[in-house]
Amino acid sequence: MQSSKRDLWLIRVYYLVWLGGGGFLYPYITLFYKQQGLSGTEMGLLGTVGWGIAMLVAPVWGRWADNVRSPRRLIQFGLIGSAVLNALLGLQTAFIWMAVIIAITSIVSSATDPLSNAQALAITNNRKSGFGSVRVWGSIGWVLITPVCGWLLEKTGLFTMFGGFAVFNLLGALVLAFIVTQPPATSSLRHGYASQDNARRSFGEKADAQPAPAMGKLIHEIGLDRSMLGLAVALFIYWIANNGPVQFESIYLKELHASTFVIGLVNTTSAVIEIGAMFWADRLVRRHGAGRILGISMLVFAAAKLIVVLSPSIPAIFAMRALNGVYYSMFVISSIAYAAEGSPSGQGSTVMALYFVTLQGLTQLIAGPISGAIFDAIGAYWLFVIACGGGVVSWLVLRLTERPSTVPIADS
Repeated sequence: MQSSKRDLWLIRVYYLVWLGGGGFLYPYITLFYKQQGLSGTEMGLLGTVGWGIAMLVAPVWGRWADNVRSPRRLIQFGLIGSAVLNALLGLQTAFIWMAVIIAITSIVSSATDPLSNAQALAITNNRKSGFGSVRVWGSIGWVLITPVCGWLLEKTGLFTMFGGFAVFNLLGALVLAFIVTQPPATSSLRHGYASQDNARRSFGEKADAQPAPAMGKLIHEIGLDRSMLGLAVALFIYWIANNGPVQFESIYLKELHASTFVIGLVNTTSAVIEIGAMFWADRLVRRHGAGRILGISMLVFAAAKLIVVLSPSIPAIFAMRALNGVYYSMFVISSIAYAAEGSPSGQGSTVMALYFVTLQGLTQLIAGPISGAIFDAIGAYWLFVIACGGGVVSWLVLRLTERPSTVPIADS
């Protein structure tokens, strides 16, 4: 097998174990917090601590990745560190120690997501298979692992989530060791999301061509781009709106008398839909442009939350999750593509970190405690109402600032 084809399959396996391993932890972490006696406000504060650190550290990791020959080592460091620290988190009973461990975890692993995406974009360079063909394997992993974890938690207790998460992070680090392709050198986003010239400017030949601009200059350059500024505002509103449902959905399901196994099935529903929708999202972005599909994804997000607003029940949450699989597939493919298209020369990894860690972290600083306070005061239902309205507003902002789409590249 040629090394390029081997790397394509290895990065798919990596996404399978890395994102699939998240199915051990993320759907159930609030159940652990509640078992340890934390209030909704305290849970929100833990999220604030993690994202507050991440938003400061991730751009540093991104800048480092843009200027080293082997950014993959930075991903491995983050995966191993996250595995060890989350195992320690599962042993804690005091809020303060949970906060300390979460803060350290954010320092070592805050850029794992944007750097992993940069690795995947480098490998899918000039191939018919786009980023969606890689990201879909994360959904497959989630489908396979999440319900199994729910069953295991009922049999063994909540600490299993931390052990399973750690094991899969370590497996992900191991898979990365066998990949040859390195981002960002000579890579582009050929798979139809952006023009080849712009993609090369974003992710190609940066370290040798010219020194990286100062962070302040880079942020100023982004701020002068109307479409990139509009993207930042739209994402800010979207993440603010989505914080509450994501954070408290599992507890809300418990209030509706769902078992832990049912919670696992709910979280699996979206991922099942994503398996087909990721490929569909690839094609939609090629044909209609990343900005247009990103806006549509936000409207579908609002419609999904409206289902629960109109019928607050377990079946409605299952239906919402099915629709989530559609909007999230469109969102994750189009948002990364849209940000990559507008990235200044040679600064793709840094821009990814700024938008998808720092900006998202800023929303958590604001939304985490507020969502927790709303949950404590009036319950989880109103968090879905807020999310529905936020999706519509984020679509409107994006629509008013959308840049003209690049000429789509036909499938080859």
